[in-house]
Amino acid sequence: MFVPVSRILYLESVAGIAGDMFSAAFVDAGLVSLDELARIPSQLGFEGVTIEARPVLKAAMRATHLRVVAPAGAETQPWGHAHEGTGADPAGHVHESTETHLVVDAPAQHQHTHYVDIDRRLADSQLPAVAATLARRIFRLLAEAEAAAHGTALEHVAFHEIGSIDSIVDVAMAAYCVAKVQPVRCYASPIRPGRGFARMAHGTQPIPPPASAQLLVGLAVAGTPGAIDRENVELSTPTGIAILKALAPEFVRELPSGTIRHQGMGAGTMDLGAFPNVFRVHLIDAATTPAVALPYESDRIVELCCNIDDDTGEHLAWLAERLMAEGALDVALFPGTGKKGRPLVMLSVLSPIDQWQRHADWLLKNSTTFGLRHREWDRLKLSRRFESQLGAAGPTEIKIGLTTDGKVVKQKLEFEPQRPRLEWRDPGAK
Repeated sequence: MFVPVSRILYLESVAGIAGDMFSAAFVDAGLVSLDELARIPSQLGFEGVTIEARPVLKAAMRATHLRVVAPAGAETQPWGHAHEGTGADPAGHVHESTETHLVVDAPAQHQHTHYVDIDRRLADSQLPAVAATLARRIFRLLAEAEAAAHGTALEHVAFHEIGSIDSIVDVAMAAYCVAKVQPVRCYASPIRPGRGFARMAHGTQPIPPPASAQLLVGLAVAGTPGAIDRENVELSTPTGIAILKALAPEFVRELPSGTIRHQGMGAGTMDLGAFPNVFRVHLIDAATTPAVALPYESDRIVELCCNIDDDTGEHLAWLAERLMAEGALDVALFPGTGKKGRPLVMLSVLSPIDQWQRHADWLLKNSTTFGLRHREWDRLKLSRRFESQLGAAGPTEIKIGLTTDGKVVKQKLEFEPQRPRLEWRDPGAK
């Protein structure tokens, strides 16, 4: 008997989180390949940039380390370097980070990468649509944190290290990993920011530094493990924290129940002695309901809903037609009354469990709604087959509903033949 399962992603900040550690864990777990990630720089317009992966030991634990490499003579920071850390604390320790650390002493030498330019690059990239949308969300969170930390408007935010090629690629790789796995639920252990102080481009700041502190609002945090004896150590970078925040995980203190299908560890650069400097990812299959005793097929789907009070009937009909062509299981429109007594239409879309994020992305981009709701449903359904019969008006298609043991329950004439559904394909896949 089929038992519905949910694909759960559990993200474990063993020693904090950074963008390169995040993607390295997915490679180590076998969830994405190095070849897939190697295509991302060119999809972003960074020609000649490569991705390297190698096995390393961290406190006697094997893990994978990723590195973004630019060709000799190429600028690794095409627009400048960042507001975040210089990478060194007052004692001269090098912090683990996804950002390229470069100390520039003279203010006149400071260069910047504006958030709007990074956002435009991601929007115009050849990344899969879901990955590009998530990457833009991550950078927007970073920009909002910078704006709040430095008291400036979002459109005026300019990055230093976070604006470098390797950091942009790190974010894009992380977004691609999540889009590829398409988890139904996301859980995470509390984030470990670190402790002490760090020397920044604009002076010495407490850990977590201002932008990281802004990002951590609303997120669960944990203290630095006692086995880490450094007085000043930044364990989680702004980029890593923003990735987690964009995923909006449920924070838990232990592994969720289920069957672990994949597990991998991404290594940081810093040596923490007897404590493993790793970030760990688990992909878990969790049964969502008991086995169905009735003789019907069973699965789990996602319903997307939004209320629309500012669109035309013609465009709403087009939305419904296109969503079905994009692989939605069903689309329904319901009349209703919204705020200020306005008549509205509630659009409901039923999506396969592994397609709902793509459909949500398409709906937000092509409809007038500014937001949508999503929830999972368990579903019972008849098995189906289609037959063609010759009638007075010519060949007619009949849909037949059956139990799982082959008994016919009902049949009906189809108004028109079943149309093939479109399937999403990674544009970079061979």
